[in-house]
Amino acid sequence: MNIFQQLWKSLYSPKMISFFRFQGIGKTIAYVFLLTLIASLPFIIQFSLLATSGLSSLKEAVKEELPPFTIEQGQLTANEVESIWMKKGTIDIVFDPAGTVSAADVAKKPEAIGLLKTELVLSIGGQVQTISYNFPGIGTIHKEDIIDYIQSIQAYSAIIFPVLFIIYYLFTAALYFIKVSIFAAIGMLFKQLTGRKLFYRQSWRLAAYAMTPAIVLFSLLHIAGIILPFSLLIDWLLTGLMLFLAVRSIPLPKAKKQPEAQ
Repeated sequence: MNIFQQLWKSLYSPKMISFFRFQGIGKTIAYVFLLTLIASLPFIIQFSLLATSGLSSLKEAVKEELPPFTIEQGQLTANEVESIWMKKGTIDIVFDPAGTVSAADVAKKPEAIGLLKTELVLSIGGQVQTISYNFPGIGTIHKEDIIDYIQSIQAYSAIIFPVLFIIYYLFTAALYFIKVSIFAAIGMLFKQLTGRKLFYRQSWRLAAYAMTPAIVLFSLLHIAGIILPFSLLIDWLLTGLMLFLAVRSIPLPKAKKQPEAQ
């Protein structure tokens, strides 16, 4: 069975997942990387759309609609301290030198860019990325400098964005390997509860495949722009349920025969 057939079977069949405990560790690691790619696609797609349209919208807003401002010593300051919200196409742009808007407020918008008091915030399909102004080596930044930076990013986007995507992918993969290891330990608890015979290395394989329904579901929802409340909790509960059912699908060990009395 190839890796894509395994992906399909893992969406709905705990019993099939239980068979994967015997396969080589290399194939399971490759499967985790495949799940990482699926989970990363919504961010990559939405970030690409935001980068192409959002940067142009931000440059236009900074150039024509925002008052003069300065970023110095990690803080945004302007003569006009009131927060400004504006809409450019599908992108919401927030300018907040007063410090009254938080990253959580920006995250309520599906696609938004926030120039906040102490950080730049990007909201993409419910995922929030923050960049602090207090970055080593950066001096005073004026409104005109922001326009120049945006133009530079647009000019070198073919180089910058792939590098960012690779970094994001590798970071996500690292988190998923940690998650698999945690659920592998949880699988050993399920082993005790169900009386199944299972080693940690086998539980690790089961945990990797048990993540499939949650990852595919939330990836599709993110692409559609749907953000569920308590999504992290739902993710872990769904993965835990699939892992429990996979462990329970393992046949019970045969009872050892008692030696006959002499």
